[in-house]
Amino acid sequence: MLAPDRTPPQAERVDLPGQTLFQIGDGDSEPKFRAIIGRGGVRRGIRLEQVYWEGLSWLLTGSRQSMGDVVEQAAQHVGDNGNLASMLRVIAFRWMWRRLAAAEASYSIESLGVLLHACPSPAIVLTREKKIQLFNEPFVTMLKQRLSLGNVAQMSSGFRFVLDTNVEDAIDNLVATRKMMTTGFIASCAGKQLTGQINLALAPVHSKQMLMGYIVRH
Repeated sequence: MLAPDRTPPQAERVDLPGQTLFQIGDGDSEPKFRAIIGRGGVRRGIRLEQVYWEGLSWLLTGSRQSMGDVVEQAAQHVGDNGNLASMLRVIAFRWMWRRLAAAEASYSIESLGVLLHACPSPAIVLTREKKIQLFNEPFVTMLKQRLSLGNVAQMSSGFRFVLDTNVEDAIDNLVATRKMMTTGFIASCAGKQLTGQINLALAPVHSKQMLMGYIVRH
């Protein structure tokens, strides 16, 4: 567990609000002393900021390891004259970084594309800026049949896809309720128009908030 992983995760660019970087809770930076008992009953007194104790405890949830096991391994790594508290901070950060990288890989645009293309019905992903981010083959087939589109290239020339509900309002509603919602849509191109209903949910992606829509009637 202590072997360092020097390869930085290839994460997508995420724009964080400035205030997000400074959301520090009361007591997060306050040092807290704890006596941890390791193997063989060895007792070690350690002073760490509260946020590190909470982070280590959270990471150990569901693990077969105990806090004593982690401290024991850290102590073996630094030796008798090493800085045990510093090593525990490194462990907490590196461990959290690996967990975050794995989670972001699971909620990437690429993973979203796989999920979308696995859907047998017409589906689409819309950004908060009302742009089409992704769509699947059944969506293209629907447009070809109902709007007489010859190829996908026509979608970039005069094609419009508009929800009856404002996209930003839909995203805010889904964030608040954590439930799907149904609304109408209009797809148009070259003077032809298609209307129907679409089920909306938050797209499972970490980089930015987007809508995933499943067309249920057209």
